[in-house]
Amino acid sequence: MPELPEPVVETARAMTRALRRGTHQDPDALRDRRERLLARFDYTARVREDDSGPVLVCHPAAWLDDDGVFQPEAMESTAAAVERDLFEPAVEGGWATIEAHNRELAGEVQDRYGDPHGATATAFAEYMANHHEAPIEAASESAVKTFLTEYLPRNAWPTQAQKANAETSIRRLFDVAGEPVPLDRDRKR
Repeated sequence: MPELPEPVVETARAMTRALRRGTHQDPDALRDRRERLLARFDYTARVREDDSGPVLVCHPAAWLDDDGVFQPEAMESTAAAVERDLFEPAVEGGWATIEAHNRELAGEVQDRYGDPHGATATAFAEYMANHHEAPIEAASESAVKTFLTEYLPRNAWPTQAQKANAETSIRRLFDVAGEPVPLDRDRKR
């Protein structure tokens, strides 16, 4: 069985969080996309409610029978499962505060550099608020790579100029935020 790559886990987590928040315009399509993504690795997902909050559990699809019922005898090792908390400590003011903060940083990029950088910064601001419920400064290398390779081309309808300058736009956004670019920051660890 193939190992479940971390970017796939994080994408499934972001999709699940959006489903639980009820903010996606087509939850059935999002749920289907998550299932197809995990199915490429012969995995599926469920949410387990713990005392500390909800947990996304990605596990081999072989652990379920044809009716989707868990079969303990099919589980060779719990090491094949991947778990991620869906609950994160709330930012004071919640999602609206995060969204406003991210939009403000994107606006500064627009003011300083114009397009295509402002448009890409705005798309990244929305991506971080809606899919990670996090300020731009909290972005990981994985989140930036997913944005550049998956979210931007599929969801933001980028112009040719945006596509050609996407990484530069992200670098300018992090410069405005006064933070190291995750693509560089995470390589140094």
